[in-house]
Amino acid sequence: MRMYLISDDIDCLAGMRLAGVKGKRVESAQEFLEVFTAAVHDSDIGILLITRTLWDEFESIISAYRMNERPLIVPLPR
Repeated sequence: MRMYLISDDIDCLAGMRLAGVKGKRVESAQEFLEVFTAAVHDSDIGILLITRTLWDEFESIISAYRMNERPLIVPLPR
């Protein structure tokens, strides 16, 4: 199992990559939905990190998946 980051901040993504966490930078709502849907259905991802800005914008969508056993979806603080 691995961690994965969905970010709107290139610096956050770069820092997490240095720590060995793969991820994707998204720039639109459509792109977020595509990446998020793929990530929650990827059985290899155990922890899904989402930057706080995206979390606040898409909280209703994220909340629908948070009750699932896997992946654990965690917001990154600012």
